[in-house]
Amino acid sequence: MWRKLRAYFFTGLLIIVPSVITFWVLYFIIAKLNFLLLEPLTKIFGAWIPDRIYLEILTKLVIVIIVAALLVLIGFAGKVIVIRRIFRWGERVLYKVPIISPIYKSIRDMSNAFFSEKNPIFKRTVLIEYPRNGIYSIGFVTSEAGGEPGRKAGKDVVNVFVPTSPTPGSGFFVIVPRDQVIQLDMSVTDGIKMVISGGAVVPGLNYGNTKDRSDTVKKEGLQGN
Repeated sequence: MWRKLRAYFFTGLLIIVPSVITFWVLYFIIAKLNFLLLEPLTKIFGAWIPDRIYLEILTKLVIVIIVAALLVLIGFAGKVIVIRRIFRWGERVLYKVPIISPIYKSIRDMSNAFFSEKNPIFKRTVLIEYPRNGIYSIGFVTSEAGGEPGRKAGKDVVNVFVPTSPTPGSGFFVIVPRDQVIQLDMSVTDGIKMVISGGAVVPGLNYGNTKDRSDTVKKEGLQGN
């Protein structure tokens, strides 16, 4: 008997306490906002509503709307934080899976290279002779410091990632002497577009100018002959 009564008692507490706390918090917030905003809002709305009763009702209604908006914003921020924590927890799980971990890390690094603005992996777009002399490939500098490979080679080198077309997510990492790297004016985004299109999209080329296209074709024909 006493066990049932105690269980009912605590069940009642669980039902009523959250409601009482919520009501008290809302009452406290509205009371504070009434103290801070009631007089300024009354002065603002008083120019259009001379009736004191309607003026007070409208002012308190506006305060309630402000409270509701603040609660919505707080709830949205809380959900964003919760979602962020869920993603971080999921990443920690993926990092511990033996086979998936290196794949996920590489995909994540490539995503940071493409979408991160603060600390991108690809620093600049360059042109290098690859896979042999006389043939050029688009590359992206990933690091300006050569480290041990540069010291052992005895040269000032840079690390370059040469993507494959049309999937720039895969490619080859090469270490190139700095004096053999040709700096391009195109941005990393334009370089990626060129790689994905297989060279069909060339930044800086005026596609609308028929004369430019015909001159380019003539020059290529002469070089071929």
